[in-house]
Amino acid sequence: MANTQRNFVLGRMNKSLDERLLPNGEYVDALNLRLGSTEESEVGSVENAKGNTQLSELYFIDPVTLTNTPLSSEARTIGVYEDGANETLYWFVHDSNFPIGDTGKIDMIVSLNVLTGFLKYHVISIDDGSGINTTLNFNPQFLITGTNKVGDLLFFTDFLNPPRVINVKNSYSEPIVSTFTNGTTTAFAFTAGTITQLGIISIGFHQGTVLGCPGPSNAIGAGAAPTTTQIDLPGTGCYTGTVTTFGVPGPTVVPPLTKGFGIQGANTASGFALTQFITNSDGSATFGLIMSSGGGNPGTGKMKGDITGSDGSSGTYVARYAPTAQYVDESNASQNPESVGKLKLTGITLIDGVTYTITI
Repeated sequence: MANTQRNFVLGRMNKSLDERLLPNGEYVDALNLRLGSTEESEVGSVENAKGNTQLSELYFIDPVTLTNTPLSSEARTIGVYEDGANETLYWFVHDSNFPIGDTGKIDMIVSLNVLTGFLKYHVISIDDGSGINTTLNFNPQFLITGTNKVGDLLFFTDFLNPPRVINVKNSYSEPIVSTFTNGTTTAFAFTAGTITQLGIISIGFHQGTVLGCPGPSNAIGAGAAPTTTQIDLPGTGCYTGTVTTFGVPGPTVVPPLTKGFGIQGANTASGFALTQFITNSDGSATFGLIMSSGGGNPGTGKMKGDITGSDGSSGTYVARYAPTAQYVDESNASQNPESVGKLKLTGITLIDGVTYTITI
């Protein structure tokens, strides 16, 4: 069969006529076709164009089980930003049917360098601690149409939440989303210590970012078997407060903080190290975690279970935690080591010198 050749002097699609009746310059259908023309004339050129190719697939990496969970078929991109100068695409993703976590949702800010193929997760948000919403709180009904990048700062707004910004040099760590139920699996054990400062008595375990440099002035407690392994916080020397949420510069006036440590968890909690489990005489109580790898941040999450003392006491605890402000160490490197939050104890009071076992 002879090939039919046409001169595309018009470059117009016409689906109404039979292809045998089409005049020159028209065509019935086209796939991966690009038509070039000028503003002054309809005469142009037709050439093949590359089709769509899947460049990446997004996953949530559960830091507890280290398993990759793909996003559901309900995941949608609700905003994009093209950084042409750096050959990088940024996009904002909302999945309203994610199978992990209390919220049933996950929100992400991700980038892809199209030259190197490097995929970077900047923000992964699955629970703001309420069990209802994520921290990013994306909504597919409110598309992110206002985006801009200034230096390393990516600004965005969806006209639902306040305008926000992230530092694209940072990867804000994945949250811990597992909600632990009361059980008999040992997570941490420590011998409580006590200290009095400004008339407030603190009892429990606290070896994370504590006041005093080079020596801590308010660290208390010690790890107990089977959780005696100490995990140093990342960075060098001392910390100074300097960066607030999402990397927006905003120095805070705080004394230097000692780069402390946590005690590595056991069993299901082996991916974490406990930095704080204290109650204070003013009625407050604090819980803190770092990653046992010594890097990253546990993000936002919830942990609950039973607590028993070597003196025969027992009760339950519930802790919610979220990333604290970033710090800069003596090497001028930014660190965001701890996730810290409120602790609630029921049926038990911490006592100095007693060894406590926390289960999940």
